[in-house]
Amino acid sequence: MGDIKLILRQLKELIKKEMLILLRDRQTILLLFLMPVALILFLSLAMEGVWTDRLTGRKIQLVVENESKLPKANLLEGKIKSNKMIQHVERPQGMDNDQIFADGRVHAVVTIPKGFDEGGKPVEIYFDPVIDASYKIATRSLITSLTVEVVMGIENLDAVVAGLVVEKTRPNKEFPSPLQQNVPAYTIFAMFFIAIPMSIGFLKEKKDGTLQRLFTYPVNTNLVILGKIIPYYLINIFQFILMLLVGVYIMSHIISFSFHLGEHPWHMLPVTMVVAAATTSFGVLVAALARTPEQSSTLAATGAILMGVFGGI
Repeated sequence: MGDIKLILRQLKELIKKEMLILLRDRQTILLLFLMPVALILFLSLAMEGVWTDRLTGRKIQLVVENESKLPKANLLEGKIKSNKMIQHVERPQGMDNDQIFADGRVHAVVTIPKGFDEGGKPVEIYFDPVIDASYKIATRSLITSLTVEVVMGIENLDAVVAGLVVEKTRPNKEFPSPLQQNVPAYTIFAMFFIAIPMSIGFLKEKKDGTLQRLFTYPVNTNLVILGKIIPYYLINIFQFILMLLVGVYIMSHIISFSFHLGEHPWHMLPVTMVVAAATTSFGVLVAALARTPEQSSTLAATGAILMGVFGGI
């Protein structure tokens, strides 16, 4: 019993020593907590428009120009403008295609040329050079089907195709919002940067002889290592919890989407503990491989970024 009390007292003092060293480096502590907040905020703002387009189905913005003015051309023009997937945009006076594309006003310009009614010239579509591939495919498919309806005299091509091709989509498919993706993703990403102060601390104590002096006392080597790991492990746990609270109570008021922890938030506890163990183990690995503080900071940052890339963020 006496040995256990001695070990626990030694461990407590080792953890206290490490915490005091950490708290002196306020810039690093602030970085560990502010970096994920900044990543979550700015990347969620950047993804907000993309997510909205995917959720609401943004309309295709087109300029439609009818140079023919003959019956079939007029019919095609009317079908394009009245289609529910199209948002018709009038060409601003004095602006050519390059200018309206540069302004981001439209996705494409559709021109019905003279000679279309006689079958001499096809419909022309000019696309914005930076248009998303999905919009380009959707626009080309839609204009093609409407043109076929006019040329072939078919009233509703979609109804004809529906009798030949049946589309089935899995119901209740929900897209995670930017916050639902970014809060856990970039929190875990930032947790791995704990390896930088952790490995630098190991190397500094090794260089200035602190570790050697500790080993002159009757303290187990594993206990010394454990005393250095536990504070960083606790910081990672606190970091994860704090970022979740930031997502729920702060980011939801800045971003137009909410962040929720799901029906069983306690299921995240074992995941958090395992991730914190992985990040601190990564710090020990970096400290073992590096020879100088500069090497450790470079190796830890590069490793964290590469793991983030391979992990999909």
